[in-house]
Amino acid sequence: MRRLTISLVLAAFALSSLAAQDLDKILNDHFKASAQDKMSNITSTVMKGKLNIVAMGMETEMTMYHARPSNFRMEMALMGSQMVTTYNGTTGWTYAPAMGVTEPKEMGINEIKVVLDQANMDSPLLNYKEMGNNLELLGTSEDGSAYKIKLTKAEGDEMVIFISKESSLLSKVITRQSVNGMDTEIEMEMKDYKTIKGVPVAHYMGSKMSGQLFSTITFESIEFNKALDSALFGKPAVE
Repeated sequence: MRRLTISLVLAAFALSSLAAQDLDKILNDHFKASAQDKMSNITSTVMKGKLNIVAMGMETEMTMYHARPSNFRMEMALMGSQMVTTYNGTTGWTYAPAMGVTEPKEMGINEIKVVLDQANMDSPLLNYKEMGNNLELLGTSEDGSAYKIKLTKAEGDEMVIFISKESSLLSKVITRQSVNGMDTEIEMEMKDYKTIKGVPVAHYMGSKMSGQLFSTITFESIEFNKALDSALFGKPAVE
């Protein structure tokens, strides 16, 4: 019995070591394919495109701004007025007159968590150990086309990240967010990658809520290293 126990422990250790080696290779291939070394030297992005809100049957122009280390702004035309979300690295605001938010409203903790993911210009897998996060290789997607990795953040929040076997690029991210007070699964699909200054960037993002397609974004213009005024990421101006 003792020998059997030792054999099982050794087998479990061997499988764990193999999984760690597999994960390291997947990560290295991903960082290479996504040109993370070049992306790390990009200080800002300006992404313009069309947002299709499927649930409302509405399409509108939208622009997203990013600036390191974690500044973010998203603006779009909505029912005759601007909807603006900003984050300056410490505080975030939402301004959406068409939705009844007629004055800039400071974000709460849960909203900040969401915008922090949006503000990240790098792969969510980069420097995970230094950030106190943990990764677990869960296997592959149901169709076998992607590796499935669970990221557990230092504060306990989780996301499941899919890395395409063919391209080694992000293909999908699943998170759970509070929507109207309800815990909801949000699935973000990324595809139609095009290379800009040596960096592959997804030009299509589709969002599903609880399995239903909610919105799509198709980017038409993406610029790197454009000088951006820090005021862009502060409290939105009232129209």
